[in-house]
Amino acid sequence: MKCFLHSLAFSIALNILFFLFNVGKGFLNTYFYQPQMMDAYKEINNLKSEITFGYTASLGTSILILFFQLVAGMLIYYLVKRTVLIIKNRTP
Repeated sequence: MKCFLHSLAFSIALNILFFLFNVGKGFLNTYFYQPQMMDAYKEINNLKSEITFGYTASLGTSILILFFQLVAGMLIYYLVKRTVLIIKNRTP
């Protein structure tokens, strides 16, 4: 049970770091963006009348993705811990 809780905590921390990395990367991309005004309006035919930001996922899909991320993080933690224990127990 202790290993399960440790792997769950590791997985949640990994997901939080992944989220913070993406938010930080988006912030920096937005902050340092410099549009090329001369090239933007060469062809008026390419201008759109609607703008979409990102995509919309259903709640079920979002929960399923989060669940698989948590399971993957827990599996990584467990496999690394098991490998470390096997290496430690091999004494020459």
